[in-house]
Amino acid sequence: MDYVERAWDEAKYGRPSQRPLLELTCPTLYDPSLAPPGKHILGIFLQYAPYTLREGHWDDLRAPLYDRVIRIIDEYAPGFSSAIEHHQVLTPLDLERQFGITKGNIFHGEMAVDQMFFLRPVARWARYQTPIDGLFLCGAGAHPGGGVMGAPGHNAARAMLKR
Repeated sequence: MDYVERAWDEAKYGRPSQRPLLELTCPTLYDPSLAPPGKHILGIFLQYAPYTLREGHWDDLRAPLYDRVIRIIDEYAPGFSSAIEHHQVLTPLDLERQFGITKGNIFHGEMAVDQMFFLRPVARWARYQTPIDGLFLCGAGAHPGGGVMGAPGHNAARAMLKR
């Protein structure tokens, strides 16, 4: 818990965490066709990298962030860095630029108490309906929030069918 708290502390003050929380996935373990034989793809989801920086610009901080993340993984898996043949770093700014994700937030809003359940994304637009007739919300900005699970879409479809 202390590690997570320290990682968040830096981000809330506009600095990329020196020791971010990392979630690693290796999709080639269940689908080897995604990479050449004997090779793997590793995805790293990092918490916490603020969109708005107190100092500097994401274009200048991308490489140092990558170096920090790889050093942390090397602490837990010595030699990991020597197996990397290619890498791509997507900062919050990159996510906004390349995919149109506002402020690089893949959850389309904070996963905080004031933006959850009947308040997601905002109180008047909760339960998948909007003030615009026939427009329903079904993405990560709708309840129950982000993650690739399909629940917001399923729930929005049910709301449409009820209507």
